[in-house]
Amino acid sequence: MDNSFIGLRVLAGLGLAAAAQGALAQGVTGDWGGRRPAWQDNGITLDLGYTVEAARNTAGGQRRTSAHAGQLSASARLDLDRLWGWPGTRAQLSLSLRDGDSVTARAGLGSLMASQEIHGRGHIPRLGSLWLGRQSADGRFDAKAGRLAVGEDFNMLDCVAMNLALCGGQVALFGGDYWFNSPLSQWGAVVTYRPLPAVYLRAAAYQINPRYADERGGGLRLAPAGTVGTLTPLELGWEPSFDGRKGRYAVGGWYSSAPRADAVQPLPIPAGGGMALLRTGAYGGWASAQQQLTHGNASSESSGLRTQLAFAQGDRRTGEIDQMISLQLVHTGTIRSRPDDRIGLGLASTRVNPRVADSQRQRHRGPPARREQVAEVFYGWKPAAGLDLQPGVQYVRHPGGLASRKDAVVVGIKADVRF
Repeated sequence: MDNSFIGLRVLAGLGLAAAAQGALAQGVTGDWGGRRPAWQDNGITLDLGYTVEAARNTAGGQRRTSAHAGQLSASARLDLDRLWGWPGTRAQLSLSLRDGDSVTARAGLGSLMASQEIHGRGHIPRLGSLWLGRQSADGRFDAKAGRLAVGEDFNMLDCVAMNLALCGGQVALFGGDYWFNSPLSQWGAVVTYRPLPAVYLRAAAYQINPRYADERGGGLRLAPAGTVGTLTPLELGWEPSFDGRKGRYAVGGWYSSAPRADAVQPLPIPAGGGMALLRTGAYGGWASAQQQLTHGNASSESSGLRTQLAFAQGDRRTGEIDQMISLQLVHTGTIRSRPDDRIGLGLASTRVNPRVADSQRQRHRGPPARREQVAEVFYGWKPAAGLDLQPGVQYVRHPGGLASRKDAVVVGIKADVRF
């Protein structure tokens, strides 16, 4: 049996054992003899889990192969009002460690977006967050500062599917050298103002430090030395509720002051190739709509049909990719006897920067790269509290945006166990 799927059998066995023991919703290990709910009552919430994504390409690429990628994560969230009597104050610490390989690379799919979103950023321990936050007594102002992942507060999108084009904030997928989403973080401060309970305006400033993305020794680095610029995003959001069906609608933009190589002359420049053309920064914007459309069987807030539509646009001066569009539909509780299970469909389109495409066409005398399209269908099964198994199929059309490349089909399973 392929080693990529051995870990999934272990997770499944652990989950079935937990079901037999009647584990509580906190995870497969239960409530730890009453300690876990007692800690939560005192303001301490701990989480430990492992996520694994195993995949195999059945079409496309240069070879047929399998790969697994995983992430061990741990976090502590502290309500300092309950813990120490500090009104409106909270703190968070999170760490992660990734392992495994990418089927996209091993199979030579040539796609812009990875088929396993959990892969990347090296196999080293990483500091995902370390911050302190405070909310005003009336709830209108909120501020936090420390080590932050930008995607926790800006361009916030659901991550249910396995393909990277359908998981989490889009800006980090084409601006990942200055916009750090989990598992990376960077020093920064975020301020949120709510003129109305359902409306917010959020602004932030983050240090841009490439050393934090170092895959050999930057994972736990705290020193601020190495700053090359500042990232300043801004987001306006509306969070309505229609008869209990919650939604979030947001528009935003960003500017990075860090120097960045021109899209058609990327670093590193080959020996003797002259000086790179550097731009003074990068900028762009995004818009997203997330809405619960139906109540379903009303077994939970997520029961029923939920949709997510997202768009992000970067500047054409820098970056191989300049635009992403995605749509997701997830229905939870489709089967009455399985109220927590879900079925989902995701569609995404990633555009190669037209400047890059034209440059490639002139050099190689072939058709230019255009758009890469991805479709993913999946079924999420929860056999026990704390265990989630999600098999799915991905179809990648025009990998790398090139119609000359074979379309790819990737089958896989995403599993998450919370201890």
